[in-house]
Order: sequence, then C-alpha cells, then structure tokens
Amino acid sequence: MKKIVCGWVLVLALSAPVAWASLNVEEDASGESALLTWRDPVPWQAGLSYMRMSRPVELDGVERDLQANVADVMIGVSPWPWLLLYGHAGASEAHLDGLMRAEADPGAGGLLGARLNLWQIYQGLHKTAWRLTLQLDGQYGYRTSSDDGEGELSWSETLVMVPIDYHLSFARSYRNAYAGEFQSFHLYVGPAFSKVDGTWTIGEMDRDFEEQDQFGVVGGGELWLLENLAFGARFDWFEDTTGQVTVRYRF
Repeated sequence: MKKIVCGWVLVLALSAPVAWASLNVEEDASGESALLTWRDPVPWQAGLSYMRMSRPVELDGVERDLQANVADVMIGVSPWPWLLLYGHAGASEAHLDGLMRAEADPGAGGLLGARLNLWQIYQGLHKTAWRLTLQLDGQYGYRTSSDDGEGELSWSETLVMVPIDYHLSFARSYRNAYAGEFQSFHLYVGPAFSKVDGTWTIGEMDRDFEEQDQFGVVGGGELWLLENLAFGARFDWFEDTTGQVTVRYRF
C-alpha cells in the first residue's frame, strides 16, 4: 500500500511543473505587436483554370456557335465554412463559327461568383466517410476577344447552378486502410441556367447575339491528392459541351 501511495506522490510531483507551466502561459515579451491582429486567418485558395467553350447563340435569326479558349487565374476565400466567394481573371480568344477566323487575338476578362452549401447529409466523422451536399452556385463573367480585320467580340454570361455534390474521404483509419494514395474525391451534377449576351463589332456596326438554350446540366468532379491540393474537371451541357480543367490550392 505504501508503494502505491509513494508512486502516486511521485507522479503528482513530476506533473506539477508541467501543470504550473500550462497555467502560466504568457505572450512572448520579445514579440512585436500590431495595430490590427489577424488571429484566425480566413481560409484562402488560389489556382489556375482552362476552359474550352462552345455555346450555341443566335445572331440575326441564325444559329451560330460561340467558341472560345479561356485561361484564368482564380482566387477564393471562405468567410464561413459553408460559403465560398471567388473570382477569375485572365485572357480569352473567341470567334463565331462560320463568320470569323478560328485564330483570334486574346482579350481580357474575368468573373465573380459565390457558392453556398445549402443542405447536407452527413452522419459524422466516426460513422461515415461520405457526405452529400446540395449547393447553390452563381457567377457573372465578362469576356472580350478581337480579330484583326474581322471585328471584336465581347460577351457576358450569368450562370446559376444547383448541383448535388457527393464527397468521399479516404483520409480514414480503418475504413480505407488500403486506399491512402490520395485524400478524397467528389462528384457533382445538377441543373443550370445560363444567359449569354454579346456583341460582334465590325468597324462602327454592332451585331448583337444571345444564347439559344438557357437551361442545361453541369457536372464534374475533383480529386484531392493532398488535403489542400486538388485537380478538377467540369462540363456544361447547353446543347453543346463546354469543358473546363482546374488545379487549386488551399492555404
């Protein structure tokens, strides 16, 4: 009995300095202070994207294909875990199929958007490795392109998507013991509404065009190689198919 009591006394004696130190944690007196301090940084992300756009539009009562190559730098921030605010900026080259040469001079453009996670099925970390999320994603973009001697193109697009996102995590212990090559992946698909309005300017003459099919489907997915590095692809179906590939990094 005395040995047990002595053992407990020894454990308490050894742990007392640690406990005392944890209760007396103080700021480092040698550290600098600032007028404003960002104690809990908001999650930021940045990346690159390339999009091959093909969208049927109506010009002077005739259906044409607006085809474009768009390369962007993108940045996003999540002020709350359920909200992502993002923006793209980059260059685009475009032409109206059958009216302009395919080789166009690049113009500037970009977009602003927001994605909201509305509702989710998730049983918790210890019960399941997947979650199903209903999202609302909206963005507005403006692009330009020019072609020497064949006019200039400018167009805007308002795109609203309501995808259902299925996310499967492989960063688990017993459930995915043999699938540790990457972090996770997610797939999404859902209805979308798009409105494209543009102008083809030749000299002093403007010819307006607009999208012919405004309702379509958006689908894609992302593969997270690491917790903060993902490669993705997305396809928009509005009679024709627009494809986009992305790589993004979360800080």
